[in-house]
Formats: sequence, structure tokens, C-alpha cells
Amino acid sequence: MNKLILLLFTILCYSLSAQNQAEIIGESWEISNGTLQLGKKQSDSLAIKYWNYLNNLLPSKLLKRYVTRLILFTDGAEEVLGEIAPLNNINTKWSVAIDTIDFKFEIKDSTYIQDYTHTLIHEFGHLLTLNPEQVEITDDDYQDDEKGYLTSEGYAKKNSYLGEFVSTFWNADFLKEWDKIDNIKNENRKVRRLQRFYFHNKNQFLSDYASESPEEDIAESWTFFVLSDKPSKFGKIKLKKILFFYKFPELIQLRSEIRSKISLIPIDYVNNYK
Repeated sequence: MNKLILLLFTILCYSLSAQNQAEIIGESWEISNGTLQLGKKQSDSLAIKYWNYLNNLLPSKLLKRYVTRLILFTDGAEEVLGEIAPLNNINTKWSVAIDTIDFKFEIKDSTYIQDYTHTLIHEFGHLLTLNPEQVEITDDDYQDDEKGYLTSEGYAKKNSYLGEFVSTFWNADFLKEWDKIDNIKNENRKVRRLQRFYFHNKNQFLSDYASESPEEDIAESWTFFVLSDKPSKFGKIKLKKILFFYKFPELIQLRSEIRSKISLIPIDYVNNYK
């Protein structure tokens, strides 16, 4: 399991390291209408730097509409790099969290930069596909197939990106097989079964992490859509998942915007990604 693994932030109350600003643990800032609310903290300047970077790289319209908190933290090197996740149960408020050890501006290594760029685009994919315009909030605990695919946030609307993605690439039998694995209580057994699920369906997923759920699959596929050249229409299912996004003109525009701001576009990303 890689460093894209989701970390749920509930209460982050650790203090700023006295030795190094890059070792902040759990400092947070509220965001109002896209503007960082500074609190005269020692780390305000670092928060400004990260927030400006995010607004420059990622489409700011969605960030401005939904992101209400920035969190800078660390859990050590090469663990969780960051996430964008809902703060409430109706998906109207989201947080952006960044590990400042795994994301240092002064490091110029191309692999290091590619790693955090991939993660930020992937996490933005969750905001893109799970915001209230895309998901119908529900209290249902079990999926009603007539309503569509049930995420932890709610039902993917039939005409949503996720709704269309699931109906295209996750048929009923495939979903049933994955759902049995997802309901396994023993974590070690669940991980082993997920690994087996991925290796048995390797041509369908752009990374092992994509096989963890339809939500992760679309977020990973979105990331490869942004970072890869357009593949041929003839090929493996995982390449068709990249092509899926090309039918949405607004997503092609977002792809162009993000790519114009990336300093290093990877070459043959699908085959070279590790």
C-alpha cells in the first residue's frame, strides 16, 4: 500500500516543532471564499506558500467553492503525502492536507516532484468527482441498484463523472466481486484479497491503488488523463479509462490548465509509473 492511502483527519492538535518549520504536525488554517485566514502563527508564511502553490496548480474554482481548511502535518517521510477530503457529511466543506516532509519546495529531484504532483492531482480528483454536484447525499447504508453506485459520501448521480465511469467500467459482477472483498473485516486478509483482485485484473487498472475502489479508480484514471498523452482508442481497458475523460470538454480544459502549470510533464507515464 503506497503513500496515497487516505488519512482521516478529525482532531489535529499537535504543536509546531521548535527545530524546523518543515516539521509542522497538525497546524491548520481556515479558508473563506478561497482566502487563507491567517492567525499570526509562526507558520503562516509556510501556509501561504502551500496555499498559493495549490491555487496555481489546481483549478481554483472548485478549491474556492469547497475548500474551507488547510492542514500542514507530517507523519514522517514517505508515508501519507496528503489528501483532499470532506469535512462534513453533505460534502459542502473540504480540507486540503499536505505532509511538509514529503512536499518540500527546495527539493528539485524530478521523481520527488512527480510523486507529490501525482498525489495532488489524484486528491483533486476526489473533489472533482465527489462534490455535491456529483453525489446525491443519502442516509442509505446499503446500495439500491436503481439509485446507482453508493459511495461513502452518497449516490453517484446517473449523469455524474463517477456514475458514468462505474456504469462503463464496473459491471455488476465486477462490483459484486469487489464488494465481497471490501466487506472483509480482517485487514490483513482484506489487503491480500485486494492484491489478488488487482493482479487478476491488471489490464483494467492504471495502478494497484486504483483497484481499491471505484472512487480511487476514477481518481487515478483522472490523474493519468492529466499527466499522460492521449492513448490510442485500441488497447487495454485501463487505457480506455484515460480516454473516458476526453468526452467531457470541461475536463479537457482542466487538463490543459493543469499541464500548463507543471514544470515537468512525464514521458510515457502509463508505462513508466511506479
